[in-house]
Amino acid sequence: MIKQFAASVYIIKKQKVLMIFHRKFNKWLAPGGHLDANESPPEAALREVYEETGLNIEFISQENVSINRWNAKSIPRPYLCLLEEIPAFGDQPAHQHIDFIYIAKPAGGSELPNFIEIADMRWFSLEEIEALDPDVDVFAETVDVIRSFLPSFSSIMV
Repeated sequence: MIKQFAASVYIIKKQKVLMIFHRKFNKWLAPGGHLDANESPPEAALREVYEETGLNIEFISQENVSINRWNAKSIPRPYLCLLEEIPAFGDQPAHQHIDFIYIAKPAGGSELPNFIEIADMRWFSLEEIEALDPDVDVFAETVDVIRSFLPSFSSIMV
């Protein structure tokens, strides 16, 4: 099975999470996408969020150790990594995504949805996400991920 690297970012503001409506999957997802050649996961996360939403972000640190040497340095660590099954679409065969999942907060820019890449964009409360139909309106694992972090991180996101 072909494996591709991707990065996704759950952006939190005022106890809500920003979601985009993905054209290919016809579902609400976190902003994100494939890593470009020679791009690290956090670089891809920053780029994809800006391209899709117009926002700059600041990662919510998950570091418990940090290294900064001439030959090795820490990069933002994902909140979670998922192996996702991606069905065949058009001329692309079924494949897997190794998805680096980050949590962030807005840090500038303007909310400017890129309607070439996405169909819609909106802020959701946990209750609004849970009201969506799993695996129809939103992937069930997307709801699981949001449930895992929003209650604990939303208290620090005013």
